[in-house]
Amino acid sequence: MSNNHNNSSFPLYNNNDVLMEYSGADMDMATIKSLIRNLNEAQEISKTGHWKLVISTNELFWSDETYRIFGLIPNEIEPSYEKFFSFVHEEDRATVHDAYMKSLEDKKSYCIVHRITTKDKKLKYVEERCIHKLDVDGNVIKSIGTVHDITERIEREKELEIASNVFKYASDGIVITDKNNHIVSVNSSFEKLTGYSKEEVLGKDPKFLSSGWGNEEFYKKMWSSLANYDLWNDELWDRKKDGSLYAVEQTVICVRDKNQEVLNYIGMSRDITEEKNSQEKIHQLAFYDFLTKLPNAKLFKQEVETYIKSAHYNSETFAILFLDLDNFKWINDSLGHHAGDLLLIEIAAKLQNIISEDGILSRLGGDEFVILTPYENLLSISQLADTILSSVKEPITIQNREVNVGWSIGISLYPQNGDNHSDLLKNADTAMYEAKNSGKNSFRYFNDMMNKDALYRLELDTKLRHAIANKSFFLNYQPKYSFVERRTIGVEALIRWIDKDLGFIPPDKFIPIAEESNYINEIGRWVIKQALSDLKIINSKLATPISISINVSGKQLDEASFYDEAKSLLLESGVEPSLVEFEVTETSIMQNIESVVDILKKIKKLGVKISIDDFGTGYSSMSYLKKLPIDTLKIDREFVKELEIDEDSKSIVNAIIALAKSFKLTTVAEGVENEEQKLILDGLNCDMTQGYLYSRPLSLDDLLAFLS
Repeated sequence: MSNNHNNSSFPLYNNNDVLMEYSGADMDMATIKSLIRNLNEAQEISKTGHWKLVISTNELFWSDETYRIFGLIPNEIEPSYEKFFSFVHEEDRATVHDAYMKSLEDKKSYCIVHRITTKDKKLKYVEERCIHKLDVDGNVIKSIGTVHDITERIEREKELEIASNVFKYASDGIVITDKNNHIVSVNSSFEKLTGYSKEEVLGKDPKFLSSGWGNEEFYKKMWSSLANYDLWNDELWDRKKDGSLYAVEQTVICVRDKNQEVLNYIGMSRDITEEKNSQEKIHQLAFYDFLTKLPNAKLFKQEVETYIKSAHYNSETFAILFLDLDNFKWINDSLGHHAGDLLLIEIAAKLQNIISEDGILSRLGGDEFVILTPYENLLSISQLADTILSSVKEPITIQNREVNVGWSIGISLYPQNGDNHSDLLKNADTAMYEAKNSGKNSFRYFNDMMNKDALYRLELDTKLRHAIANKSFFLNYQPKYSFVERRTIGVEALIRWIDKDLGFIPPDKFIPIAEESNYINEIGRWVIKQALSDLKIINSKLATPISISINVSGKQLDEASFYDEAKSLLLESGVEPSLVEFEVTETSIMQNIESVVDILKKIKKLGVKISIDDFGTGYSSMSYLKKLPIDTLKIDREFVKELEIDEDSKSIVNAIIALAKSFKLTTVAEGVENEEQKLILDGLNCDMTQGYLYSRPLSLDDLLAFLS
């Protein structure tokens, strides 16, 4: 007999063999858990006996375990080949005899599985192996073998055979993963349900099927349930290979070994897409507008109430925009209601393309639409309203006819203008009528003061775009005086903007808008480039070079490209980096300190100095001062302006200077306007000062005259 297992009747598998045989499953949970346990335990339960046969004397030796396998007490009988055969099942005796005789003839080892009947008439399965010892002439002189009791393994394999058939023909999709949640098997129903073949998914985490429907909290609850109860059940939406969504009722169980260690996870998916689609149709009729397919007033109210609950706990803000279409009645009356319906569908599509993903657009009825949108600043709301107005500036073609429409938009804000759906909608409606009465095709906030501020900011935003395009900015420079050297040792670059209509616009008015509108990076690049260019001119006129401080916005530091751009501008200018200082406000640093620390460290390696502007007005903390690669602290003017008359201000300034000295940092006091303030700062060992006492901000030409 050859070395191959005789497994025509009793297939022998290892764990992987069995698992990879499966192609399907629809069995109860107990059966599946038993299947997986059997796979993992099958190879731990065999018992091994040893035997030896001396050919010349026909002496046969059995180990104690061999006796026990046959149901005997060790040494209960004299072992012999004939006695051995008396225990072999009568149907297997010929197979066993032939295997042994063939191995003697071929002088090769063999392995065979067969049945035995023990002394007490129990049926067992054994795996018998044998090798032969040969003399110098090649004759067999001794046979040595083992007998493995594999009864439990065979019985388990029979159970697995049954389970695998149930598994194979299941209607539910089943996926089995290992303890690390990597797929080791799926059934054919899973392949049919998802569109993926078994080969495509083996080794993957099942989350690759996710449609993004479940949030972090959903999956957190799932894993918690599996950890505590070994079971989880819920409904979810997954995505097929072709990208389409399908709904399933998902049950996942956790299989553990006898030590309660996780072995596998088994997921069973029942396709409920058709069920859900039927429910969805009912839901669609109840909560969505039939014409535009947008959420209707009922669903919008639910969404607003949900937002209010979330906003209450998370201190969030949102706006309600109430939209009424101008001239719609005329179109209905002149072109007919069908044309009016087509216009509403076209308008709804335009609005959907404008609002953000986290906004909600609804049709209340007729020509009235409403939008809920979260916001961080009022300018973004004004920009949204302006974009909506602009979307209908051009005529819209309906039934080969061009029609002109406009919007009247009213805006209410949560929580300023209401803390419930009814008040917010009513106030937005009131503001919309104000817009309509003001000449239509415009927007209004519910609050009058807010209207003025919003319109001013929107006007500034528009003018900023033109100012950038037309290079309307220029720089002034305010000298910095050193108490130690008793001279000007540096200047701060200050951006200036004079608009032909609005006149001089202070930086504290337009810089926040530039940050909100993302113009700040373009403006910031121009400031750095111009300041470096001017510094080269300034120092070419001086015997002793001075340094320059350039204000950098926190938004600039957030840009991944800022470091590379700063490095490039420095190299291009030819300015010595040690003469350049970037000023960053304390507040902007603390908004995202970890990433800011990283970028500032890179900047510092270029040789550029770092200054904290407006120190003491934000989150003053020794812990972050240790982390930051800074050189200078600028004492905010708020602490300087009453320095000579307010002891508290003097104490604060003294403490800041002492703190800076302990960290070996330079101090600069800004806003110094009189001699008394200067003398106090000098007495407190402040390093530098800047302010109107020493010099106002100067143009480049005036600065050169000041320094000469």
